[in-house]
Amino acid sequence: MIYMAETCMLTFNDYNQFLAFCDKIKQALNQRPPRAIERKTLKDAAVLIPIMFKDNQPHVLVTKRTNNVGTHKGEVSLPGGGIDEDDATPLHTALRESYEEVGIKPEDVTVLGEFDHFISIYGFHVYTFVGIIPYPYQLTINHDEIESYTEVPLSLFVEEKYDDVQYYTYEGTPYAIYYYHYNGYTIWGLTARILTDFSRKVIKI
Repeated sequence: MIYMAETCMLTFNDYNQFLAFCDKIKQALNQRPPRAIERKTLKDAAVLIPIMFKDNQPHVLVTKRTNNVGTHKGEVSLPGGGIDEDDATPLHTALRESYEEVGIKPEDVTVLGEFDHFISIYGFHVYTFVGIIPYPYQLTINHDEIESYTEVPLSLFVEEKYDDVQYYTYEGTPYAIYYYHYNGYTIWGLTARILTDFSRKVIKI
């Protein structure tokens, strides 16, 4: 188990402890193959889980999308988007989209590994990648796509402090929809599922 079981708090005294925590995440990702999904009828997409060291805790950067985008209008998301023909790999997509949406330069991301694949109700097959970004970081927001952003403590998902959970069935498979509220943002749907699963399968091992 990566975190302190007694408190479930991800709090570190210094940056070196944070890096040691991230190294354990990297090891955990390398030791487990991503849960792959073979669905050729779906559109491929990729997202980045950007982790940073803020206030002695790991935080995750999430964005609120504008109403101008094609899908997930007004929703809280991880940086990412659809895979283009020119993208060499899904990781390239996640890094490219992170730069286009919020200005995170690919060379500033320390990639820890690949997490599971997910299916979005909008018809996307989503690759997920985990990386460290510096904090503070000078973001450049693409206001056509992104309305705002916030950094959420990873402990919110590790401790599963969701405010509500609902259940639904998609193509015969049951899913739980978690709703987390933080700093005026409602994190739910695919983003909440990715971060909850990441906490359960990688951090709480």
